Amino acid sequence: MRRTRSRFPGGVRFTAVCLPLLLAVGCAGPAQDAPGDQVDQPAAATDAAAGPEIERNPLRNAYFGDFHVHSSWSLDAYSLGGNRNDPAMAYRFGRGEEVNTADGRVLQLRVPLDFMAVTDHDIWLGTVHLCLDESDAAWDTPTCEQVRANAWFGYGDFEARGRVPADICGQNEPAMSADNKCYERARHQWHAVQQNADAFNEPGRFTTFPAYEWTANPPGFGHLHRNVIFRGAAVPEWGGSSVAMENRPERLWKWLEEACTGDCQVLAIPHNSNLSGGSAFEEYAWIPYTPQTLRLRARTEPLVEIHQIKGNSECYLGLGTTDEECNFETYQPICEPGERSGCATASDYVRNALKAGLRLEADYGVNPFKFGFIASPDDHQSLAGAADEEEFANRPVKFGTSGGFGMAGSDPDNPPWFGDQPDGGNVNNPGGLVGVWAEANTRESIFEALRRRETFGNSGPRIHLRFFAGWDYPADLDTRRDMLEAAYAGGVPMGSDLPDPPGDDAGDGPRFVIWAMKDAASANLQKVQIIKGWATTGEPAAPFAPSGVQTAEQVYDVACADGLEPDPETHRCADNGAQVDLSDCSYSTDLGAAELSTTWTDPDFDPAQRAFYYVRVLENPTCRWTTHRALARGVAPPPSDPPTVKERAWSSPIWYTPAEP
Repeated sequence: MRRTRSRFPGGVRFTAVCLPLLLAVGCAGPAQDAPGDQVDQPAAATDAAAGPEIERNPLRNAYFGDFHVHSSWSLDAYSLGGNRNDPAMAYRFGRGEEVNTADGRVLQLRVPLDFMAVTDHDIWLGTVHLCLDESDAAWDTPTCEQVRANAWFGYGDFEARGRVPADICGQNEPAMSADNKCYERARHQWHAVQQNADAFNEPGRFTTFPAYEWTANPPGFGHLHRNVIFRGAAVPEWGGSSVAMENRPERLWKWLEEACTGDCQVLAIPHNSNLSGGSAFEEYAWIPYTPQTLRLRARTEPLVEIHQIKGNSECYLGLGTTDEECNFETYQPICEPGERSGCATASDYVRNALKAGLRLEADYGVNPFKFGFIASPDDHQSLAGAADEEEFANRPVKFGTSGGFGMAGSDPDNPPWFGDQPDGGNVNNPGGLVGVWAEANTRESIFEALRRRETFGNSGPRIHLRFFAGWDYPADLDTRRDMLEAAYAGGVPMGSDLPDPPGDDAGDGPRFVIWAMKDAASANLQKVQIIKGWATTGEPAAPFAPSGVQTAEQVYDVACADGLEPDPETHRCADNGAQVDLSDCSYSTDLGAAELSTTWTDPDFDPAQRAFYYVRVLENPTCRWTTHRALARGVAPPPSDPPTVKERAWSSPIWYTPAEP
């Protein structure tokens, strides 16, 4: 049953805000042609914050962050986007400071982040820095001159698919030795990455993590990128880039397990599976599935990035699903028969991976795709957490680039790039944010939340979302004042495995408790859905590989605004009638709900079937960023793009496994 309530469960911090996410307030600040490796100490940093003054909530607070932002230390950001803002500026911006960008803007987030990590690309970490070092011989090479002029981006040769630029590195093989100047400089820069993260870490106020992006692009495949997040100061020496590891993810997993020991803790987060060319969740051509490899992957990668600037990776309408809400921020067309590159396949998407994980668990005894969910922007302008539609639309054009790689928009004086369409449309979107439920805003608490997968992602607005499951929950738990205490005591939160049912009988199945609250600066909530996937024995079936296990999925609307109830046959709520006025992007404020909650039981529960459940929360429709941009230009919205979007949030799943007989 759907209920709308006005109380805030413990741990929710409700901030009334109405300004654009990124507010330009002037133009000032010197240019920074070279990013350097100096560390700026934050003015308010204090070790005293590590004491008892830190707020700790055993029922856990919602914290929002960004685990995917690039600075001028990344070649694509520097040379394509013209970014001259170093990691220190990214951290200052993320924690809410007014910052002076290198190109003369003064910018500030409307709401500071609680935590973040700068994730510059590993494959260019040393190479870019050599090009910016006047004392090194690389400075005068033609390649470095073009890099500094924003005129060169040799993705195929510049340490991406197996080779490095010999004129800069001293050799053209990605060897991890002192003879490779790029490797040696990357080792130096890796220490600077850690120093920056440590300098800006303020326990209780703003948490930062040492991190980088492992940027694998194996020939013949698509993106196999991961963001590698270390818990704290215990970090291994530089182990080489993805190219030195031959773009093989299992080598990354093995290195992390062998090198990150003792106090060191780490996890890797795959992203842009939607651009993987079908390889993100497949059995890689160079390594077969084995229980050992699947367990190593499961230990190393407990999370996946489900949404970011280069599209949504949850699901794709027509690729293993008929879910109408999977037609959201798709980035590439569906592959034609025989195609693999530059198009979308079923094995690119997270929901299909969750289903494949059920099959693999039946076949191999381990589920390597038991992912918790996060989102992030993947901004390439050092603007951590800038994931607002209207702000994204109104950044000025720079260097002919678009979105977070440069600035949104097309300019007739600059060639379009990265998704700009002739009619002014763009396939990019602003990306989203990471949400975690943690006892405190510290490295320890947030990393533990990541590891246990008590995480959620959103497409920009800070929607709060909680999700629990238990066998003995009362039918009205979502209405009770002690909801959180009872939910934790009698069940498990998002990201968990359900324990075996009490006794020998699963009965009617577990009860699920969902609670969601809107972002005060965004539209009302329209509805809450549960997505279920399950597996049973049967004929070979999608996704991915032959097996005697068949998988399926079902979407249930479980809580709907405005007095609506799900239809018992279709499991859908009728549309609530919320509208958007495309002439000014105003939207319905009298429809929808500030909060939605429910206690739900699966009407199709089968105790013999492996299953997962996760929550998706949808807002009322609002203008897409391309519509905001069209209005600012005084033109019609581009017909290539949907004029509106339903912003959303995704919880991590909860898994059910039948008890052993």
